[in-house]
Amino acid sequence: MKPYLFDLKLKDTEKLDWKKGLSSYLKKTYGSSQWRTFYDEKTTSDLDHLRNNANGELAPSSLSEQNLKYYSFLEHLYLRLGSKGSRLKMDFTWYDAEYSSAQKGLKYTQHTLAFEKSCTLFNIAVIYTQIAGENINDNYKNSITNLTKAFSCFEFLSENFLNSPSIDLQSENTRFLANICHAEAQELFLLKILNEQVSSKQYTLISKLSRTTCNLYQKCHDFMKDKDSDLIVYGEPKWKATISCKLYFYKSLSAYYHGLHLEEVNSIGEAIAFLDFSLQQLISSFPFKTWLLEFIDFDGFKETLEKKQKELIKDNDYIYHENIPAVVQIDSIKALDAIKPPTWEKILEPYMDIVANKCDTMYKGIIPLDVYEKESIYSEEKATLLRKEVEETETANLEYSSFIEFTNLPRLLSDLEKQFGNGNISSNTDAQGQLMRDQIQAWCKFIQTNEFRNIEEQMNKIVSKRKQILDILSALPDDQKENVTKLKSSLVAASNSDEKLFACVKPHITEIKLVCDNGEIWKKFDEFNRNLLPQPSLLDIDDTKNDKILDLLKQVRGYADDLGTLKEERSRNLSELRDKINSDDITKLIIINKGKSDVELKELFETELEKFEPLSTRIEATIYKQSSMINEIKAKLDEIFHLSNFKDKSSGEDQLSKDRKIFFDRLQEAVKAFSIFSSDLPKGIGFYNSLLDMSRDLAERVRVAKQSDVSSTNSPPPPLPPLDLKESASGISPLLPQKSAVFQPLSRQGLDLESRFQNLRVSSQGPSVPPRTYEASSYSAVPIMPGPPIPPKHSQEELYDLRRRKAVENEERELQENPTSFYNRPSVFDENMYSKYSS
Repeated sequence: MKPYLFDLKLKDTEKLDWKKGLSSYLKKTYGSSQWRTFYDEKTTSDLDHLRNNANGELAPSSLSEQNLKYYSFLEHLYLRLGSKGSRLKMDFTWYDAEYSSAQKGLKYTQHTLAFEKSCTLFNIAVIYTQIAGENINDNYKNSITNLTKAFSCFEFLSENFLNSPSIDLQSENTRFLANICHAEAQELFLLKILNEQVSSKQYTLISKLSRTTCNLYQKCHDFMKDKDSDLIVYGEPKWKATISCKLYFYKSLSAYYHGLHLEEVNSIGEAIAFLDFSLQQLISSFPFKTWLLEFIDFDGFKETLEKKQKELIKDNDYIYHENIPAVVQIDSIKALDAIKPPTWEKILEPYMDIVANKCDTMYKGIIPLDVYEKESIYSEEKATLLRKEVEETETANLEYSSFIEFTNLPRLLSDLEKQFGNGNISSNTDAQGQLMRDQIQAWCKFIQTNEFRNIEEQMNKIVSKRKQILDILSALPDDQKENVTKLKSSLVAASNSDEKLFACVKPHITEIKLVCDNGEIWKKFDEFNRNLLPQPSLLDIDDTKNDKILDLLKQVRGYADDLGTLKEERSRNLSELRDKINSDDITKLIIINKGKSDVELKELFETELEKFEPLSTRIEATIYKQSSMINEIKAKLDEIFHLSNFKDKSSGEDQLSKDRKIFFDRLQEAVKAFSIFSSDLPKGIGFYNSLLDMSRDLAERVRVAKQSDVSSTNSPPPPLPPLDLKESASGISPLLPQKSAVFQPLSRQGLDLESRFQNLRVSSQGPSVPPRTYEASSYSAVPIMPGPPIPPKHSQEELYDLRRRKAVENEERELQENPTSFYNRPSVFDENMYSKYSS
């Protein structure tokens, strides 16, 4: 037996000018002065050339490559434009394949990119069938592969390109062609077995494969039969007869080999019935065999079948005497589909990768709006990652600086090396006590010269400003309710922020007052140093300790050098991470995965962020090593101090040393909290001043408006000049500390606006600030360096809507993370606050 494949025809098209279409689109999008920035003439000319080749007179294998590359260009463009492909304003004109005179000259023109894609995909499927026909006599395997690919193409067309005006592309017709390709691929797989030496073990396999082939041709036969007489039957007229012939023939072949299998298992009566059924089906195929006479030996198969039937009947009459069923059903034979088609996306994938770089160049000015939105989500993920690393790095650097400043390590090591290098290990000098004394002296100078050192006085100032603002607002008439509400909202936000700021420093007021009094601070500190060691006896001195102390000093010196190296390496890794994050661009990846769900997109982003893990790990390693080294240095220094004291301290001295350390740590925490407080408070005071000025200005405007209304009874009052909100808010500094605090958002449930302001009317003795935890951290906003210029979106309206939506989302998220961040904005007031006087 030889295979017979249907001859499918290609669709023809008219010439297309991509250079004109893309340049026109870019001019409309970017204007006559900017469009060339996003236009690459060479790659666009190459696309025109590629389309001409894809629809030229090349060999099928070459045509296949050209069409697949061209389709990949279309797919990349479609991922960017989507359903808005008509904006290109290009005329895609295609002719129907000419299977009959009625289809001759039929052409269709559309502006949609989907039409160009579907027509190209149709031709790719037809070319696959042509390649299969060329190789059919040499290699069945290659022909089966190409028919399987054609089946995938037509099936994809039938499921994804609906409502096409072209007859070729109508869903039922492409489904019909997909069934033909599927049936032919299955048929070739069957013929490959039949044309080799067939053993009895293969009877069942051949029967099942024939049954599937028969089923597939049954689908094709039903399509041809279901067509109404007044509609054009798709394809050539001989297709219907050929499909009917193959349907009956493979039904006969399936029944024949099933009968042979039944003979092998000694079911002779049933085997005779199936052979009789097979003969009937074979005879039914004869009226349609005209086009298949050169490919199938119908007469030879009939002779073989009749011979086998007579042989079994004779054996049954003389030996088995089994009953022969009057009717058998072909459905009792199981079907086996040997064709496992790849998806169309899998076929196209390598070609998508080949043209990806050229597409990025040619379509760089075409980026859809939703890609910007998804890219901004990814950018926020990157910014969060970078902020985390910056926070940890700054915290580690602060820990390093604090340790070096506290211990005055360089000077301490130099003094100790000088002292013990001369062989003098006996000393009454309290090195730790001297370091603490120097540090406390610096803290006293810092706080005593600071204008905000009186915490209670600053609290009273804030309360006074709140009261002045509320008094002014309460006196305003009802018609100013909207403006009063907005001003009160800003006041509530500022009050909540101040509560946290005062909560930061309030637990340390006692220590801050102590630092402000030189007499008391040194009196308190000297209490821990009253038991000094007596002058040692020369007999108590152990010279053997000197070498050990010098060795320990050498180790500490090495650790100190390593600490500096770790700090430099950490800063270098952070800089490299920042550069890598800033240069990272996944626009192309987002476009390719445009159809993914939010969950899948989140997983994609997480996978992309993994490429930054090596640098993050290196930063974490330096932080861990630094912590270990600092602990080692502390342990070595303690050992040195212990050895340098020629006799053990008494338990009382040890306790005094511990108490002194606790006292010093409390002072250090107090100074740290005061540093944050003194840095942030001026910004808050500036904000209250601006809020008070605006309240007074609003009250003055209301007063002037009332006077004008009384004096002018017959004519309306002249319009008041609008309040310059930007000028009023210009003096507000952002309330972000140098090492800002991380706040948890306050609960606002069950507290209406009026009750909030009632709580603000506190007595002049100071605000009632509830105790809160105000942990210092190194959080700071990390700017992402701008990348290459990003093409604008499709319209100014879309740009405005997206920016406004993103701004609102960012504000909400920022307020959740840091309630004091509203001071960061140039103005916390709405431009329409003074709605009644802004016209």
